[in-house]
Amino acid sequence: MISQILFGENGIGVLSLIFLLPILAALPTWFFGRVREGFARYLALFVSLITFALAILVWMMYENNPLLPTSLHVGHAAGGQWVLVENIVWIKSIGMNYSLGIDGLSLPLVLLSGFIFVVAVLASFKDIHEREPAYYAMILLLETGVMGTFLATDFVIFYVAWELVLVPMFFLIGIWGGPRREYAAIYFFIYTHVASMIMLLGIIGIWLESASPKFNDITGGGGTFSFATLTKISVDSGFGNGWFILLVFLALLFGFIVKVPSVPFHTWLPLAHVEAPTPGSMILAGLLLKMGGYGLMRMSGWFLPEALAEFAWLVALIGVISLLYGAWVALRQVDMKSLVAYSSVGHMGIVLLGVATQTQEGFAGAQYMQIAHGVISPLLFFLAGTIGHSAHTRDIPKLRGFAKNMPITAAVLVFASFASAGLPGLAGFWSELLVFLALFEWEMILAFIGIFGIVFTAAYYLWMLQRTVFGDKNPELAHAHDVNHWTQFTVLGLLSLFTLLLGIFPSWLMDMMNEATVFFENQFMF
Repeated sequence: MISQILFGENGIGVLSLIFLLPILAALPTWFFGRVREGFARYLALFVSLITFALAILVWMMYENNPLLPTSLHVGHAAGGQWVLVENIVWIKSIGMNYSLGIDGLSLPLVLLSGFIFVVAVLASFKDIHEREPAYYAMILLLETGVMGTFLATDFVIFYVAWELVLVPMFFLIGIWGGPRREYAAIYFFIYTHVASMIMLLGIIGIWLESASPKFNDITGGGGTFSFATLTKISVDSGFGNGWFILLVFLALLFGFIVKVPSVPFHTWLPLAHVEAPTPGSMILAGLLLKMGGYGLMRMSGWFLPEALAEFAWLVALIGVISLLYGAWVALRQVDMKSLVAYSSVGHMGIVLLGVATQTQEGFAGAQYMQIAHGVISPLLFFLAGTIGHSAHTRDIPKLRGFAKNMPITAAVLVFASFASAGLPGLAGFWSELLVFLALFEWEMILAFIGIFGIVFTAAYYLWMLQRTVFGDKNPELAHAHDVNHWTQFTVLGLLSLFTLLLGIFPSWLMDMMNEATVFFENQFMF
């Protein structure tokens, strides 16, 4: 029985539990939370912990962990393949299935998602007191959308999960956000939804191309949405780089870089971050941006490598502009939350640069940046929210000398800032090292230009620390107090711990993604 549940012998297994458990718990969380005060938060925490535990179990199965029975080992997914696949025919006539699976590209993001939702729920305990049942139901609904995006191995499931994310995030910003919450929520929804519609055109284009008679031997006749089948087409013969496929690539690229987000399609992000509640900002920066990076990596390496080879210059150009622009604009920010938001634009530009190099090192660095930024940015947003709640302001000039009242918060802020700036020994270092090693080999001039983005990143963090942590205390901060709730200590401790572990022990993550990074580079040896 346990084997059937874990491996999905009847089509449903542990991956479906990870995907569907949060949404199944959302309605009971809302209903029973209305009946008994405080119930919603603890049920949401319990469900998020179970989901994270299942993600860890999948990782242990993937790594053939000796703590598990040998019968539960599944091993690493070979290049271009998935393990723990759950597949149920949905609409056979158009090649659409309910299909989930994991590989070295998706598994790290599934683990990250489980972890971030746990800390986001914990971060909500102290600050969220209005409409708690609805709030935690939205958090669980959001978790299903994020998990589904990373677990899906069918383009329709991928797209449904991708779009599902917009609904709870819209309400999280619009109901529990700041003074301009309604405007920010509508702006976020319209911007990202329009991009998703254009991405849908690209998905339809891939289906139409897969339905070509020349691929009948692979597809069995007719189009397909299956990642596995589309990857087999790419490996065996390739979709080529004709004008139609290049248009498909550009449509998908647009959808992904808006979600990343990249300049000039980034304007929704700072507003959404500033107005979102702190846990919403943590999820938005830690996970929703990673959906765009994941989609770009999957499309570029598994489906359309020839198209990426044609447009690598465009991806790299967008990446380096995002890196420089994000860092430069962050230098001019007064609101601490806005500064961290623009830092995300710059850091995600490094992801694009890594993918554009079409090398194993660049791809590994891009994926490492996804995970490292997915831990560091929620820590920074939590700190910004905590400081703003205690000091009643997030304005950097007004926070002068706040370390005297909030020494623990100030110490963690320094730690997180150095990690985001890429200090060796912390999580942000390895991704920058790998991406720029690959970039110097691929296009040295672009690498030299991009280095200035790294310099500006260090500059705006040092600028922020100089004007907040140090100096004489602002008399207006006499009322400010340090973290004093067990959930605050837990969130700061967990996020800081993993920021440190990712910096000291990068090999465990590199080993997990090794098959995926090797496959990515092999796809460009045509």
